Amino acid sequence: MNENEQECVEFASKSSALPGAISGAVIGVGVPAVTLLFGKALAPSIQMIISLVGVGVGGLIALTATFFSLVIPSKVNGYGGGCSCGKTGDSQGAGSFRQTQTL
Repeated sequence: MNENEQECVEFASKSSALPGAISGAVIGVGVPAVTLLFGKALAPSIQMIISLVGVGVGGLIALTATFFSLVIPSKVNGYGGGCSCGKTGDSQGAGSFRQTQTL
């Protein structure tokens, strides 16, 4: 990278974490609800285990989706979507790269 070039890293908006958090919450609430409503033939201990596993998996999904949507950059040096870094980027897609030469 030349001395005149600046590295531009942009992160996704916080609203991109919302679908993952909602999905995890739905799983965390839905699995125990379905288990308790329709699992009458199961033993109470099995109902409790399935409910706790559902809550744990739902919470893990919500935390993972939120974490990765907040820490992984969506654009680096103009690549990876629309760019507001002042560069035009490349039209070849996410797998493309740009090589700079220093003299």
